[in-house]
Amino acid sequence: MNKISLNYKYSIIPLLGAIIVSNGFFSKVSAQNISTPGTTDSVAVTVENQEFPQWGYYTVRRDFRKCAFPICGGYFIKQVNLKATPCLDGVLRSECYVSAIDWSSVKVPPSQLVKIQNDDGSRVILRGNIVPVTFPRFGEFGNLRVKEAFYAATNVPAKGTFVALKDNGIRCITTPCFSTDNLVLNKPKTAQVSSIDLSQTGATQKQLDAATNEIFNQGLIAVGKTEVVENVDPIKRDTKFVATQFYLRVEPN
Repeated sequence: MNKISLNYKYSIIPLLGAIIVSNGFFSKVSAQNISTPGTTDSVAVTVENQEFPQWGYYTVRRDFRKCAFPICGGYFIKQVNLKATPCLDGVLRSECYVSAIDWSSVKVPPSQLVKIQNDDGSRVILRGNIVPVTFPRFGEFGNLRVKEAFYAATNVPAKGTFVALKDNGIRCITTPCFSTDNLVLNKPKTAQVSSIDLSQTGATQKQLDAATNEIFNQGLIAVGKTEVVENVDPIKRDTKFVATQFYLRVEPN
């Protein structure tokens, strides 16, 4: 499907159900404008959705305690959307200490790696798992082995539920069109939304274009909440995801 960016006074990116990136009031691109032969009133065609890895997403903060490494000087990590994170010893804690972050599996470009490592952790989401590492005289500690890294589009605080937004292949000739899967990270919860509002993130048009591309490909990591937009006709109620922040994938070399 062709992805079209329409530049009005308020920028709008349509995603079948519409991604709204305007400020103030927002308008939508109707699915009635999409020509799909051989369809009736709702679902036109469903393309099998690629599996999205829904587990193992962490926020990170540095450990600035003053004591010997590896006891200190590593990172505290926390699984998003969970009150407690399982640590290497099997104990559930509010956050887990790891002695280091292992980037060997992702081959992050040096410039991006420096940017991430210099961040205080507030703009970084990492997907990975905790692996054991043994230090002579100190014993066993955990390292976070990273599989994917994501960096926040802006410095706007992320508030709400961490989700992945991914096109599910549904095509419609009317609205609302629930063409985007809403997968809650680190939880077995999946729903569908018919529109996405990115206006609160303060992202640039280039970042919004990148977000659109990720939704139609591997999936976009976002934070926010789901709202139901009432309609006189209950059949036409729009379910909208309103994002406070989104995270773009750090592409490997």
